[in-house]
Amino acid sequence: MWEILLNLLLLTVLASRVNSQDPIRPYPLPDAYLSTTSILNHSSYIKTFDDPQWYLDNIPFIDLPDKSIQDVYYYRTSVIKRHLKFAHEGHGWLFTEFIHPVSWASKLQTIPDSAAHQIVEGRWLRDPRYTKDVISLYMRAGVEAISGISYTHYIHRAILEHAQATGDVSFLKAQLQGMIKTFNLWNVTVDSVTGLYHRTPLSDAQEYSLPGFLTGGPNGGPVEDWFSFENDFNTIWLGPETYRPNFNAYMVAGARAISEIAQLAGDASLAREWNETASTLYSKMLSMLWNDELQFWIDVVEGTNLQAIGRQLIGYFLYRLDVGTEDAFIRGLEAGLTDTSFLTEYGPTTLEQSNKYYTALKNITYCCLWQGQSWPFSTSMYLGTLARIARENRSTIITPGLFQQAFDTYTRTNYKDGNPYTAECHYPTIDMWSGDTTNHSEHYLHSTYIDNFFTNLVGIIPTLEDRLEIRPLVPDNWTYFAIENLPYHGSLFSILWDQNGGHYTNFEHKKGLSIYSNGSLLHNQATLSPLNVTLFDGSETAARLAAQPTYQNILINPNAPWGLPNISSDYTFSSNGDISPYEAWKMIDGLLWYDTTPDNRWTNNQSETPFNTISVTLPRPRQMNSISLAIYDDTARGGVIACPHGIIIHDRNGSVLASRNPWTSCTPNALNTILFNSDTTNNTNTTTASSDLSIETDYLSITLLNALYYSVAVSEIQIWVPSSPGPRYEAEDALLGTFIGSFEGRKTGLNCTIEKNGVRFGKGGWAEIADVKMRGAEGGMGKLTVVGGGTGKLNVQMNFLGNRTVSFNGRVGNVTLEEVPFLEGGNVVTMFQVEGEPFVDAIIVG
Repeated sequence: MWEILLNLLLLTVLASRVNSQDPIRPYPLPDAYLSTTSILNHSSYIKTFDDPQWYLDNIPFIDLPDKSIQDVYYYRTSVIKRHLKFAHEGHGWLFTEFIHPVSWASKLQTIPDSAAHQIVEGRWLRDPRYTKDVISLYMRAGVEAISGISYTHYIHRAILEHAQATGDVSFLKAQLQGMIKTFNLWNVTVDSVTGLYHRTPLSDAQEYSLPGFLTGGPNGGPVEDWFSFENDFNTIWLGPETYRPNFNAYMVAGARAISEIAQLAGDASLAREWNETASTLYSKMLSMLWNDELQFWIDVVEGTNLQAIGRQLIGYFLYRLDVGTEDAFIRGLEAGLTDTSFLTEYGPTTLEQSNKYYTALKNITYCCLWQGQSWPFSTSMYLGTLARIARENRSTIITPGLFQQAFDTYTRTNYKDGNPYTAECHYPTIDMWSGDTTNHSEHYLHSTYIDNFFTNLVGIIPTLEDRLEIRPLVPDNWTYFAIENLPYHGSLFSILWDQNGGHYTNFEHKKGLSIYSNGSLLHNQATLSPLNVTLFDGSETAARLAAQPTYQNILINPNAPWGLPNISSDYTFSSNGDISPYEAWKMIDGLLWYDTTPDNRWTNNQSETPFNTISVTLPRPRQMNSISLAIYDDTARGGVIACPHGIIIHDRNGSVLASRNPWTSCTPNALNTILFNSDTTNNTNTTTASSDLSIETDYLSITLLNALYYSVAVSEIQIWVPSSPGPRYEAEDALLGTFIGSFEGRKTGLNCTIEKNGVRFGKGGWAEIADVKMRGAEGGMGKLTVVGGGTGKLNVQMNFLGNRTVSFNGRVGNVTLEEVPFLEGGNVVTMFQVEGEPFVDAIIVG
């Protein structure tokens, strides 16, 4: 230990020649080859944001006359970033819903009810892999197949909407089989008599809803007195099994999406079948869930067919999904847009205010009540409906002006103490979040705002066709606005509205509305009015972006602190000697942000020495040329954590891979990537960083030297490498079961052990290898060889679409499966222990 300290102290007197050569990002941007405009000074909009390089690389930048909308927009990009989690090698990225892991989440901490919102929100980020990985996780990696269906969702429709923005039709068509499989998982919730889907309000992610109040009173009747001991509060909370209009609309929209994709894939018969499925379900909705007297969509309790008479905001979800778009239904939606129904200062309410069960405040401290509270989850859908009706000019009540008021209300709701902020739910009449639990609810990603801004307010109408259609709903008094680096169909678009041509004087342009594609003027018109512009190379540009190389973080362990990769430190800070909230495993859990609270970091605060060492162990030796550290710094907030003064990195043999002392280029609250040195035998700091140098190791030690008067903290450590080209995929790199919910959660299939050159399967163990590709990533029938041994059997699943059994009889050998159906792109191979203790070294394609 003191030898390392001596090395660090000696290095302080040496001038560093390598810091400036360290890259600003750990891997190349996928769209770096695209040109763009230079209208806005991007850095000026994110001056207070952590890790600004990520925003420069990933988000569209906007400039608006309405600074509240502008500020909330940028804040909501930070919400997406906080929830962006690299889940596992091969599985890639996903978005979490809660800032910290929760025990009711699904595999890898995704939660289905919010996933659709996250897909349509994330489609406006420049790196298409973020949302494509989420889609693959659901359609191929069996989120619902492995743990069972849980919360309702509109993911199938969201997949179509994602492709409408990206233009990646090939990826869309490749999801068809997975979409059918996952749609059919919900067949168990279809009532055999009515033909409608049913779910409890809780499983529709909306507990304490109206059906619970109508069936949770004495003897299964309505609640008359909240304080009655005869109430069944479990029923009030969960709600009864209910035919809900929004859930059934999700399924109608999903079936229509499958039909459209089947048509794109050239299967007209399948397209007709799924269109008929959607039409049949919609007709059943009309017969049971539309109330003529109320002129609104209602809940009906399954079994008793009790009608839940009362308007709930879920009735507005349908039009957003292109379900129930006839004029008669619009009249019913208009009726709820009054101050005595859904409209409040921080609304809309989730249950109309005239209903006896509506409460502006909460009867209990529980987070989630849906009989009045304002939920961004629902407001997102509601705004989508208002915008569609307004721009189609189908109502004298739902006008552009009314939509703008609703969007302003939503913007105003996304604040706390004068700063942009989103939690779970908001009081509808008070400027306060009602679901806002510390270290849990902060920056809640359960809704959209970015997508509402682009598709509702700005009026972009994404389509699979090679064109850009915009039907703006911005206020008439906006004389200017700019959007730059908007990803659409594989290109970067800029939208510039400068009514008189004199606002953006730093950029040469015509007055009026201008559209730029990859830096070149595509269209200009004098007025801020609808436009429809042909994109002559849309399909080709989308395909090129989709074909860019991908990269994997091989240090991630979603099951930490169990299994490999493993990380440890020679010091752990605990203020009271109990379990520390700053454990080392938080540096490889895939969660990355830099807030003081919620916390997410390791620190050597109050360490006995001015330096500490972090040790990293991989499942097997890997080739790498750099390491990235997310350095936490709270000095601007009056804290005692700052960038390290120095860093030195060794491999298992004690060779110096990199040293920076002083580490003058360390950027606080950002991801810092360090290239390894060209001379790993030299123990000084005079060597030169080299992007060409690649070393192979399964172990690294990282020693950090404190700046004078300060300690250090690290939120995440990453090692990025190019994705495996195949055809061999090592079993040690697999996801070995899953652990859900941090220490409070549950383990599933963790009974696998990494041994030399492979994985041993114990009882109930499973291992999953993702991003497995045929040559050229095409789909079709191919061979899959399991290299292994031991004694026992495995069930081998391919994309959870079919399974085969593999047996080993005690000898090391290969078992080749013929005629295995591969899908285009990355496939997911999941191996389940059936009997014995089989051993797998690798799988080989072809």
